[in-house]
Amino acid sequence: MKIALIELREITYKAIKTFGYTDDEANVIQDILLFAQLRGNNQGIVKLIGDGIPRREGVSKPSIVKETPVSVLLSGNNTHAMLVMNEATELAIQKAKSTGIGIGGNFNSTESTGALGYYVEKIAREGLIGMAFASAPFQTTAIYGSNEARLCTNPLAYGIPTKDDPIVLDMSTSSMAYYGLIEAKTAGLDISDEIGFDSSGNKTTDPAEVMSGALKAFGGHKGSGLALVVQVLAGAFVGADSFDNESDNAGNLVIAIDPEIFHDLEKFKLEVTSIVQRLKSSRKLDGVEDIMMPGERGNSFRAAVEASNEIEVEDNLWEAVKALVE
Repeated sequence: MKIALIELREITYKAIKTFGYTDDEANVIQDILLFAQLRGNNQGIVKLIGDGIPRREGVSKPSIVKETPVSVLLSGNNTHAMLVMNEATELAIQKAKSTGIGIGGNFNSTESTGALGYYVEKIAREGLIGMAFASAPFQTTAIYGSNEARLCTNPLAYGIPTKDDPIVLDMSTSSMAYYGLIEAKTAGLDISDEIGFDSSGNKTTDPAEVMSGALKAFGGHKGSGLALVVQVLAGAFVGADSFDNESDNAGNLVIAIDPEIFHDLEKFKLEVTSIVQRLKSSRKLDGVEDIMMPGERGNSFRAAVEASNEIEVEDNLWEAVKALVE
C-alpha cells in the first residue's frame, strides 16, 4: 500500500520508542532505518517486526577500551549496534580529519547495524573514503562447499566521494540479506531455490525454511571468501564472537581515509567522477537504458519517493509495524 512519508516517519518513530529507547536514540535508529527504506533496501522498517529491537536492560553507553591517534576500539556494552556503529563512525571521521586516517571498531553490540551504506555515505559526504564491515555470531550462512550455517550474512560497504553523489557500494556477502528472508516470509512470497538450504541441507523456495537452515554465500567461492574476510575484520580483529548463536557479542569495523594523504581532494573527486562518466558511457546491452553505478539506483528510488511524498510498503509489513503502536 502507499504510505505518506509523514505517516511513515511518525509511525516508525513511535514504534522505535515502544522498545524503550530515549528520544536521541530513537532519532538515530529511525534515521538509519529510513535511509534504507527510502532507498528500497531491505534493511529498513522490517527490523521492527517480530521480536523487534528491544533496548536491553542494564545497558550503558559505548565506552572506549583502547585508543591511538588513528584508531578507537569501543565496547558496545550491549547497546544497539546502530547506536554503537554511528558513534564509531563519528570518531573515525574525527580521526581521519586530524591524522589522515581513522579506524573505529567495536565489540559487544547487539542486534543489526542496519544498512552499512548509511555510515559510508556519511563518511563520503565529509570528503573521505569510507569502508565498513559487520559480523555477528548469529550463524545464517554456509561457506562455499557446505550447506550448514557457520557465518553471518557479513555485509560490507564502501563510500567514495565524487563531484556529485558519492559512490556507495553496500552488499551482503550472502545470497540474500537475512531481513530479505523476513520480508519475503511476511509477504508470503517464495524465493529462488538458489538462495539457500533448509535445515536438512536441501534446496528450498520457502524463506522460513532457509531461516532455519542456511543461506548461500553469493557468487560461489568468491563471495564465500569475502564473507570469511569480513568475519575476521569485524569479528576476530575487534574482539567479537564468531560462532555462538547465543552470544550478543557482535562486532563492526569502520574506516575513514582522507584522500589528501595522497592527492588533492578536489583533484581526486574530479578523477573519480571522470571514471564514473566513462563507465556510464559504455556501449549498452540490448534492453539496458542506463548503466548504474553503486548507490545510484537507491538515490533514484529515494528521489522519486520524496518527489511524490509517499512510498509503497508491503501490506503485511506495514500492518505489523502499526500494531506496535496501536
